[in-house]
Amino acid sequence: MLIEYSSIPVNRLKILSLYWGYSLGGIGKYGTLINQVSRIAPIKFVHICILSNGWETDIGTLKSLEAQQVVIKSRLDLSWIYKIKEKVDQERPDIIITHGFNGHFVSWLISPFYRTSAFPIASYHGLYHASLPSRRLLQPIFNWFTEFFIRKKAVSTVVVAEHSKHYLISRNVPPEKIQVIHNGIKNKAISNGNRLYILKSLGLSESNINLGVVSRLDKVKGIKYLLIAFEKLSPIYPSLRLVVVGSGASENELKKQARRLKIDGVVNFTGYRDDIDSCLTAFDIFILPSLAEYHSIALLEAMRAEKAIIATNVGGNTESVRHEKEALIVRPADDVELAKAIERLVLRPELRFSLGRRALRRFRTHFTTDVMVKKTADWLMKCAEAEAKKVHY
Repeated sequence: MLIEYSSIPVNRLKILSLYWGYSLGGIGKYGTLINQVSRIAPIKFVHICILSNGWETDIGTLKSLEAQQVVIKSRLDLSWIYKIKEKVDQERPDIIITHGFNGHFVSWLISPFYRTSAFPIASYHGLYHASLPSRRLLQPIFNWFTEFFIRKKAVSTVVVAEHSKHYLISRNVPPEKIQVIHNGIKNKAISNGNRLYILKSLGLSESNINLGVVSRLDKVKGIKYLLIAFEKLSPIYPSLRLVVVGSGASENELKKQARRLKIDGVVNFTGYRDDIDSCLTAFDIFILPSLAEYHSIALLEAMRAEKAIIATNVGGNTESVRHEKEALIVRPADDVELAKAIERLVLRPELRFSLGRRALRRFRTHFTTDVMVKKTADWLMKCAEAEAKKVHY
């Protein structure tokens, strides 16, 4: 059933969603989520993505979104300016939404030139953290511009956690320009039917107590502290195993660390996998040791899978799970506290069960796709209605 809106001709509302690159991760997943707004509200999304050969790109998701691609030779190839302007003029959207520094920059740069009355809004997924040393000098510039764009140019910005809203307010963004809508994922039952197969494929068995993390392998994800904590416990509990699912810039460094700690024989780095739900069935304890986070989809996936969870007290983690209710919360970059939390769950299987059961219940109430999509539809329509009233007055 469609949501009813009356202030504007809603059957004509078109939103252009603009991306620079489309790598695996939070922003990419966010694009697929907001696209589902069209199921319940009279909104049409047009997705446009600037790409270049050699960039890590989630081509499969772009195809599923029927995204238009603007291919450039390199980051120095400025032909995208004309190409994006041409596409905006062709599509004539009512709203342009951008995601991440590069998307915001593109929107800001071309706005004086296109011939439509589209107004800009934004999604904010947190501070930019450079994964490569060569890009660290750009980190403060990217973050400054993002905050400038949200403060001065965007009509409204959606953030995925209250934590992010408080940060932007501290950067002088007016509170009324910020809408908090937590991420959501599909509410589906996670079957344990292939658990034995997955255990075997990961080199595990039912006799193990399996710790798992699903993450982009980046310094900000704090996995090095998990390896240190695991090394403290491995000699005491020989049945412990650790599975690290994901790929990224820190992968080789983490593998070297595991060898230095002499735990490489009981740690499995799987690389990128597209069967996360299946991998989660093999875990007894899910761990998110991030140093910074906003609203982790991996955490939601663990909640949906009814896993016992340990997470760090950063960003929006504690908006998803609460200490001693749906998870154990520990300080970031504290391998000692992390090891104690792991040991507690190793020794208390009944606590693992109760935390997992409560995490699933909280997920179904607050963090499903349906909840997120409904709130996003309301936000988008309110943005359009507010702008329509300005024009009429």
